[in-house]
Amino acid sequence: MTGGSRRILGNARVGTQSRMSTIIIEDRDIVAILPSEDAPPPTEDLGGRTVIPGIDDSHLHAYEHGRSLTALPLGDAPDLESLRNLLRAAQPESLGWYRGQGWLPSVRGSGADGRLSSTDIDDVTAAGPALLGDFSGHAAVVNTATLRAAGIDASTPDPPGGVVVRDAAGHPTGLLFEAAIGLVAGAMPPITAAERFDAIRTAHTDLLRRGIVSVTDPGLGPGGTTLMDGTGTLDAVAAYQSLDDAGDLHIRTHIMLLFGGLGGTTAEMVAEGLDAWGPPRRAPRHQRVSIDQLKVFADGIPRSRTSWLSEPYDDCTHGHMTVAGDNDEERVAELHAIVRAGASRGWQVGTHATGDATITTFIDTIEALTSGRHLRHYVIHGDLVQRSDLPRLQALDMAVNTQPGIRWAVASAASQFLGRERNLSKQPLRSMIDAGLVLALSTDAPVIEPDWRRTLVSAVTRNLRDEPDYTDAEAITVDQALDAMTHAGAWQCHEEGWRGRIAPGMAADLVVLDRAVDWTDPDDILAIGVDSVLIDGRVAYGELGRLA
Repeated sequence: MTGGSRRILGNARVGTQSRMSTIIIEDRDIVAILPSEDAPPPTEDLGGRTVIPGIDDSHLHAYEHGRSLTALPLGDAPDLESLRNLLRAAQPESLGWYRGQGWLPSVRGSGADGRLSSTDIDDVTAAGPALLGDFSGHAAVVNTATLRAAGIDASTPDPPGGVVVRDAAGHPTGLLFEAAIGLVAGAMPPITAAERFDAIRTAHTDLLRRGIVSVTDPGLGPGGTTLMDGTGTLDAVAAYQSLDDAGDLHIRTHIMLLFGGLGGTTAEMVAEGLDAWGPPRRAPRHQRVSIDQLKVFADGIPRSRTSWLSEPYDDCTHGHMTVAGDNDEERVAELHAIVRAGASRGWQVGTHATGDATITTFIDTIEALTSGRHLRHYVIHGDLVQRSDLPRLQALDMAVNTQPGIRWAVASAASQFLGRERNLSKQPLRSMIDAGLVLALSTDAPVIEPDWRRTLVSAVTRNLRDEPDYTDAEAITVDQALDAMTHAGAWQCHEEGWRGRIAPGMAADLVVLDRAVDWTDPDDILAIGVDSVLIDGRVAYGELGRLA
């Protein structure tokens, strides 16, 4: 990285403003923003390009994004034959397993309702066991060799919060949902340290070129064995720490520890795990890795009907929470105990809650806390939040972290489970802001591509992939969306006082775009390129000094 103690970026359009400004940086901070005609000569003349704050993707599985790029990427296969061809050409990893992630809902297999099964992949993964996660991280297909290695057969019960999909005779088909992915963990050898380092470095290189300067990596730890390719364990956390100690990590990273995983989490698991770990670790500014948040999977996703809803799905079920418990009453009590275990130990709790009943229960839980209520706990996804719960969230100083790009990508497909009206009402962004909530927008990559441009456009248009002309009253402004992808992420991390905006006294985390952006044109926004990225006033990506 290059940089100096003083930098003067002249003739810049700051954010959505059209006038020419000059940004003066000393050491790591912005010290002044002046009209260009009143400013000293620039050290770099931006020639009218737009500059925005560094993007904070505040819910991005950066480690698993790296794995999706360095292991076996499956997201480019639109159908079964393409997936089989990809697997046929692949080689197992160093320890003999095929591990990959990202297969799409469009891949239709030979199982009931077009579901993937071991039969679909056995002959093209004959060289070893295979664990192949889907795009959402909530499902995986394994081959027969994996079922044998993990001892999964007709007698294997569904784990709490998970489903082993079975055929008519009761035999596992190879498709696993939610916590059932964790059944493979004991048989799966860990990847090498070099592969973990490669995943993190590759992810950060990709994110920097996109203008992302900070991430919250949501869900590394013992529960990581149930998520995506199952390698996001405490070893991945240690890899982050090692890279940071060596000064080899440039993106600001907040790690959320995960215990229990996608389902079956108990308060005992969380309490024992946190006590073994020790107190939260919030890094000083000169370091890059903080480990101070707790991730809880309280429910699943509508596609698998594992979001807990107050009104039923198409099949007249309501789903239920995926934490431990045999009935709703027990699961509610368990979530209360899980959150208390984290908050009482000083951990900020981010809870995956997509169904309205789950969200209400999480709010009830925070409301009932006697200690640790001030830690800015937040709802992750919050797709089907009830409007009546928004004032309660605001009163408790809670936030919502949601992903308009996923809503755009899933589009009308979820209407078959939820009904069209309820599906279209997901993520009521305008109502959240009007209620005074802190709204953070993120991508949840590798569920979708870590493209902040798509997130912004989806938030300000409310359109859908299969309904490009759709819009509604929940659209927000460009300025609000930019703030939700920059300053709100800093707020989530308790760092809004020194980063996330272009203003005097703030860290010089800046993205120099490739031109003056027309923020009124979604097509122009989607075509934005990144010239350079500064973190703490130093060039982390690009060649800023060469700009005319």
